[in-house]
Amino acid sequence: MERVMRRFVVVVVTVMVVVVGCGRDAGTGSAAGTATGTGTGTGTGTGTGTGTATGTATGTGDRASLDLTPDRFLARGAPTFVVGTLGDDAADRAIATQAALIQGLLPGATIVADTSIDLAAGPAAWPANPVLYGGAHVNAVVAALGDELPVRITADALVVGGEDFSGAGARVIAAIPPGPRHPALVLYAGTGTPGIVDINATPHGGEPVLVADAFGRLTAGAWQRGPDGRLTATLAPRARRIAWRFVERDVAGTPVRIGFPAQLPTAPDDDAIADAVATGLADAATRLGIATPPGITTYVYPDRGSKRSLTGDAGDGHAVAIAGALHVVRGDVARGWDRLIAHEGAHVLVGLAWGPAGSPLLGEGVAVWTSGAYATVPLATWATRLDARPAAATLLPPAAFRGRPEAEAYPLAGLLVTVAVEQVGLAGVRDHLYAATAATWAEACARAGTTPEALDAAVAARR
Repeated sequence: MERVMRRFVVVVVTVMVVVVGCGRDAGTGSAAGTATGTGTGTGTGTGTGTGTATGTATGTGDRASLDLTPDRFLARGAPTFVVGTLGDDAADRAIATQAALIQGLLPGATIVADTSIDLAAGPAAWPANPVLYGGAHVNAVVAALGDELPVRITADALVVGGEDFSGAGARVIAAIPPGPRHPALVLYAGTGTPGIVDINATPHGGEPVLVADAFGRLTAGAWQRGPDGRLTATLAPRARRIAWRFVERDVAGTPVRIGFPAQLPTAPDDDAIADAVATGLADAATRLGIATPPGITTYVYPDRGSKRSLTGDAGDGHAVAIAGALHVVRGDVARGWDRLIAHEGAHVLVGLAWGPAGSPLLGEGVAVWTSGAYATVPLATWATRLDARPAAATLLPPAAFRGRPEAEAYPLAGLLVTVAVEQVGLAGVRDHLYAATAATWAEACARAGTTPEALDAAVAARR
């Protein structure tokens, strides 16, 4: 499958654009926006047509702090990730996993809990280069700062620059200038709980503030300081969005929506496409042991160009787990197109139920295992085709996994999860292996009741 739920790389030398995701269409360059906001956000992409709105600061002469971007912020030194702990155990674990995923890519980065920050002690008491994960509903620091921050983000609301962006999957990534009780910081937060799953996947870094929705980048802008000294964002016009015509299907008692562009006439195979979406999602939920799947919306595009124009991603399919959304190009139902749905659906189901994966190896492995195939070829067939069987530990670093041909890396990942499920059960994969990073792999295997060597031997024997 060609999942483009995006690039699992650190772009530039500092920006944290990272995803556990599929993608022959994925690039490894900077995803930072330009002043004019053109491009696609993939490869060396420069945004998705949302650009940075410019303006003049009033009153304070702090243009440098107002122009701070995530790129520039992270160039100052190793970050300290401040993870939220206001959510339930699952939310807290998901936030910690997302931060650990990025920490492994940035030498010297550290992680602290939101409870370690003493706001009364002022900015000087904060750790160096703080990067906050989670909105006010899951991060105590964001909640305590309240209106001192120029964005408002809760489980069901996002307001930036006086504009309401509330909705499923709404998220903000912003470099925020210093205030009376906080130093300059970067914030990653979204609606929903925990609101951070795969948030680093959104191409970003070159604008002080970026807002995204279920389709991707929606707008970006710059900070301005008013006569009262308060910050607000001046935002560019929102990216193009279109009307959709929806039909519904039932998946394990949950209604799911399948959307077709409203400007296109109904096609003879629309019902078959909708049925295939339901089949793929139902198969994925059953395989993953998720008895009550969430309501997922699948957007079906007539071709890759249409998909790229609205999402910045021209792959056959990609998932936006934080929004409970799939974006797929219409395919041939008779040739196993529902396996693409199962693969992408697995990313959403697992992202919402289990949280972020600790590596692309396990993230893609679970999706390939769930669908039972890669590029419509059964995983058992791939087992007879693959020659090299490198140790899993060598594929856990994102660059190592992405550095191999997709037609080799994805089936290998699927085989690893296959043997892992056989050895420790799906619960062992879910609870221990799925969130493991290269640094924690051996420990995770021990907790699950196996060893790296046992897993590698089983993969090598699968022919």
